[in-house]
Amino acid sequence: MPRVNFVFPKWCQNLQLETASLVWTKQANGSVISTIGASNPQKTAIALLGARTVREVAFGFISITLPFYWQSKGLSIFSIGVLYSAALIGSALITLLLGRYIDVIGRKRILIVSSLLWAVVTPFLAFTQDIYLLCLIMVFGSVSPTGKEIGIYQGVEQAMLAKLFAGHNRTKIYAWFNLVGYGAVALGALLAALVGIGSVGSGQKNTFIWVAIAYAFAGVIQLVIYFLVDDVVEQKHEKPIDEKSGYRPQKSVRTLVYQLSALFALDSFAAGLVVQSLIVYWFRVNFHTDLTQLGLIFFGTNMLSALSSLAAAKVASKIGLLNTMVFTHLPSNILLILVPFMPNATLAVAMLLARHMLSQMDVPTRAAYSMAMVSPDDRGYLAAWTNGARSFGTGVTPILAGLMLSVSLSGIPFVAAGGLKVIYDISLYFRFKRVPIDFANES
Repeated sequence: MPRVNFVFPKWCQNLQLETASLVWTKQANGSVISTIGASNPQKTAIALLGARTVREVAFGFISITLPFYWQSKGLSIFSIGVLYSAALIGSALITLLLGRYIDVIGRKRILIVSSLLWAVVTPFLAFTQDIYLLCLIMVFGSVSPTGKEIGIYQGVEQAMLAKLFAGHNRTKIYAWFNLVGYGAVALGALLAALVGIGSVGSGQKNTFIWVAIAYAFAGVIQLVIYFLVDDVVEQKHEKPIDEKSGYRPQKSVRTLVYQLSALFALDSFAAGLVVQSLIVYWFRVNFHTDLTQLGLIFFGTNMLSALSSLAAAKVASKIGLLNTMVFTHLPSNILLILVPFMPNATLAVAMLLARHMLSQMDVPTRAAYSMAMVSPDDRGYLAAWTNGARSFGTGVTPILAGLMLSVSLSGIPFVAAGGLKVIYDISLYFRFKRVPIDFANES
């Protein structure tokens, strides 16, 4: 079979398709990429980016439309906070429990089953207001209250991409992964502003039935894409894995994973105080912004987050992954604290937009940095734990934010979130600034 070059970004055009077993290709910058068997890592990466695009459009759309629908049905802000916390905590627990079994069950199989559950249960969002049933739907239906990732998808996909790319190219693929995600969330927010959602906010149930069906259909599309993903994304461990106990890394790896997970959970705990749906509620009540305006605002925030991802890869190549994570995140947290102190909606939105120019530059660098710290065998475990910890950290706080907003519509959640994120940045930097990255070029 001849070599195949698939048109993709310039930084990975020299990835090649081979019939041989394992081929190492050295890049101009010295990093190494591996391709395995008759697989094409470019096509596999594009499939994963496509799945994330579909998923994040749905997440961005539902996170804005759902609180409007529930408000029209008389659910209190506290009840909405409980549902959001249930979705995030339930998702986190499932992800953490599956962490040791990802490579036992199979990465593709986990994603396929999760997508199937999404497609089956989410249509029932439009047919019940029972809070207990809604909690189950939120957990097993992968309903995102934040407009961002929920469920095990991101962690498994990150491990898959780490299998395909190495060195600085891994940071770049994660940058594209992040760009696609935030661009898709922005598109979902724009759809919320454009596709007849005003009738949902006014309580017309029939419109939301179509919203729920569309959300379920996104799960179906994602399911089909995962079926097409090449089996090269599966990790073959040198030693057999016990199917009952799962994969257990060395103690030093577990310690590292627990420390990273604790710090990421702190960051997400802070982020949970200002999830997108609650910011929607805050702007609506404080400044009487309508759904179209809010859709456009969050289209802008997510587009800025998407574009900053590409800048993150370039900055990281100059100053390093950890420095990029910390030194772009700190000023964004100060901007977050300033949002509620603005005297009008225009300035508040300006602070929010400025914050999103910087706040997500740490996301692709964080993923690349984490994967570079452990061997390929440990990456599925690390991805599940760190992403699960992030969901768990976020899951606790919507209830607290809901209580804060129900008592007073002050800016307490914004100030608390920004302050905790500053603590996270400083702690992360001083804990890991001297820790070597031993596996940066391994795939």
